[in-house]
Amino acid sequence: MIELEKFNKKYEGKAKILYETSDPNYLIQYFKDDITSGNGEKKDILEKKGIYNQSICTTIYEYLAECKIDTHLIKSINNREQIIKKLSMFPIEVVIRNYAAGSICKRYNIKKGYKFSTPLLELFYKNDSLNDPLVVDALVTEMNWCDNSELKEIRQIAHIINHRMIEFWNQYKITLVDAKYEFGFDCNLDIILGDEITPDTQRLWNRKGESLDKDIFREGNDMSKVSSVYEHINELINYQSIVDNPENTFAEKGYD
Repeated sequence: MIELEKFNKKYEGKAKILYETSDPNYLIQYFKDDITSGNGEKKDILEKKGIYNQSICTTIYEYLAECKIDTHLIKSINNREQIIKKLSMFPIEVVIRNYAAGSICKRYNIKKGYKFSTPLLELFYKNDSLNDPLVVDALVTEMNWCDNSELKEIRQIAHIINHRMIEFWNQYKITLVDAKYEFGFDCNLDIILGDEITPDTQRLWNRKGESLDKDIFREGNDMSKVSSVYEHINELINYQSIVDNPENTFAEKGYD
């Protein structure tokens, strides 16, 4: 059992805040209600989004742990916070596309919904001021963002995660269209999955081809509809926990 004291804010991003703790190898990750798109050009507050995403991410990372995939998650400590391993993150976003949607359709004039014969992996340099540009392997290694062996391992892990996440969503009759993953070194210099897996970082379609993710916000302004999507995904994969704890899945405070 890990008991930690929360200290100073270490980092605040668009969707999460990271806090230092009494153990230098661990952080506390707080999920915010902010919702953005277009690299922050469009933004709003979505009530309870942080609660939904923390719950969704915890369930998915626990599933990946059962699949023998290492992640930074240690445990959820309340409805908005997790204890996570402190990682030295690669400045790379890994996007795996099973179907065409979003930017790749505009970039190459590909029809939305086109199914790739094998999952397509793309790399993006994580830099907001440059709008996270698409990069090739040679540039990644040239700039020492990671070396060849590290990049090979990142690619291998990402494809394994994609395969497992396809299986995960299939049981709910949901299609995993694409997803973004981020990786880093832990204190043992092992490469593991960090960040989050939520409707913010995946495209999910139901059997009718309707979006169940942040595209609802990207493409419209009906915040009640956006909220219903996040709530639906949370209830879908955490139904039993919600039934067992109808008031609150996790305690508001404390590390229960």
